[in-house]
Amino acid sequence: MILRGLAVVLVAMALPAMADDDGGRFTSFLGLRLNVGTLNDVQARLGKTRLIESSDSEDYEARVCYLGSDGVISFVSPVPQLELSAFEVREAVTGTAQGCRELHGRYADQAKQLGGLRLGMSKAEFVALLGDPVRWEGDSGQRLYESEQKMTAGDRGLFKDSPELLARGTFNVMVTVTGTFIAGRLVGFRVLKLVSA
Repeated sequence: MILRGLAVVLVAMALPAMADDDGGRFTSFLGLRLNVGTLNDVQARLGKTRLIESSDSEDYEARVCYLGSDGVISFVSPVPQLELSAFEVREAVTGTAQGCRELHGRYADQAKQLGGLRLGMSKAEFVALLGDPVRWEGDSGQRLYESEQKMTAGDRGLFKDSPELLARGTFNVMVTVTGTFIAGRLVGFRVLKLVSA
């Protein structure tokens, strides 16, 4: 009876935590935080590697990549100012690791998982980690976390060009976690964080 009561209390404590989940646990990787710093900061921390830029008619993307023990890790920016906005981890297949700097030591060990996400996990493990709702399109699952966050003193500098936002004192955050599966195994994932008024 005591164990059953304890289980009910633990579930009740976990449910609000999941309901209030803002996805923040996925926005820090290898000592780097999304929307804090640039791809140049990534290279200063992890070592110089080639900057890969691509653009089509409207979309620009820049990335730097590293080869970890479990796959290729990319740090991504959608803007020419190279602001860090996404992490991406993929299984290393022929050609994907070409030009990527190899990680060693503690960084190679830490790169094996991001907020509990790890290559090779099952769809059920992915959904359990992210919580509902995960939206599926074929073998790709995505969870969107939306929140409104209070500005810290450090955040105020990020919004110095937006007086109305500074006056409000909060900003909107969207964290998107997308996983790609082959034969039921996670072969790649991407975490993107967008901040808006």
